[in-house]
Amino acid sequence: MKQKIRILLVEDDLLSRLSLKSRLESVGMVNEAQSAQEALDALKSSDYDMAFVDLDLESQLAGLKVLEALKSKSIHSVVLSGREDDAVIEEAYRLGCNDYLSKPFSKDSIEAVIKKYQHSNVDLLGKLKEALLTNDDELKSQLKTIEQAVFGNHPILLTGESGTGKTFLAKYIHELIGVNRPFIHLNCAEISENLLESELFGHEKGAFTGAVKTKKGLMELASGGILFLDEIATLPVNLQKKLLKAIEEKTFYPVGSEKSVTSDFRLISATCEDLKSKIKAGEFREDFLYRLEGFNVYLKSLRERKSDIDNLINFFLKKNKRRIVLSKDARAAMASYSWPGNIRELQKVIEVLRSSDKGIIEESDVLSLLQNAISSTTLEEFNLDHIKAIGLPAYLEKIETQILEKTLNENQGKVRKTLVDLKLSNNSFYRIMTNVKAKGVNHDKAQ
Repeated sequence: MKQKIRILLVEDDLLSRLSLKSRLESVGMVNEAQSAQEALDALKSSDYDMAFVDLDLESQLAGLKVLEALKSKSIHSVVLSGREDDAVIEEAYRLGCNDYLSKPFSKDSIEAVIKKYQHSNVDLLGKLKEALLTNDDELKSQLKTIEQAVFGNHPILLTGESGTGKTFLAKYIHELIGVNRPFIHLNCAEISENLLESELFGHEKGAFTGAVKTKKGLMELASGGILFLDEIATLPVNLQKKLLKAIEEKTFYPVGSEKSVTSDFRLISATCEDLKSKIKAGEFREDFLYRLEGFNVYLKSLRERKSDIDNLINFFLKKNKRRIVLSKDARAAMASYSWPGNIRELQKVIEVLRSSDKGIIEESDVLSLLQNAISSTTLEEFNLDHIKAIGLPAYLEKIETQILEKTLNENQGKVRKTLVDLKLSNNSFYRIMTNVKAKGVNHDKAQ
């Protein structure tokens, strides 16, 4: 059973003391003191993990004496005060307080400092490094940002190529915060544009054709936890404006409703696209980006962190009970590969290698598999004579038309998902679509 925190509450106002005590008793065993002397006596007779101290006790700033005693015992201290003078705040921190809360304080601010204490002795950076299996210095510096962000309430924006681990990291942050809280995941590219607003905000019965019953939106369901918006770059501009206000105010109206809904969610967003380039192209709102940003983390591609490949190989090899061995040359071949699909592609390659009849994987096995992966991305072999005959521009136009046609078919005509898969702008998509339409390919623009 997890041991409760031992808390000393130093407050001379009876109502304030009782109110705070009732909040703290859910996480710890609370001992009260009404004066600086009572607090000092309590510190001599008992041990404490945390202390909440009002600065103005029986005399002005008498709480400063208590802070000195707390510092000498290395007790995590939180100041409670109505004083806003910089000189007083500076003195409190100089005397060792860990947090300074201005009265009147909120329930959320108390919960935040409690969480901060609970995780003050946890090596979060080490946990993050272990989770992402990295020793890369640049990536570790990015993870320090996550370490700072985890127990706050500011938005987190995860960027990086597809397959670098953005979704994994968002889920891991949720584990760190507490799995008992909601984690609502929406891939913005997988929902048709005309349904996205209803999915996020919810709707009333009869709000539109097909709305046969009232439905809560994902933002409401995420209250008290995390709303994870993946592929945020694909969100339509008109919906960005509505979502911007909801993120800022945590209040919104379900479709067809005149009654507002309030939801206290933590926003994590992810994208593999360059949002600033999309802003210049008029495909993303700059003010919306400001709402997404708070703590920004860039996850490097696998080709930029090759020193981690061996550890990742070992990790994926151990995920299955059937053991295989990769020769030194096989590992070297995998280390030299560019891994355009990043960690996701590496995992799939290991799964294929494990499914073979071989127990010892040689370099030739790896090269054959990787060469097939490279070849499968090319729709036809290069024919130099043909290219010379029709010209390189016409040949490239033919290739991009084939690629778009194939991807649209695989995505069942869903334009938004195709844009994400091929990292295309709207303008580029419809330019290529002119050729696809000429071939008679059907698609649903609304999807």
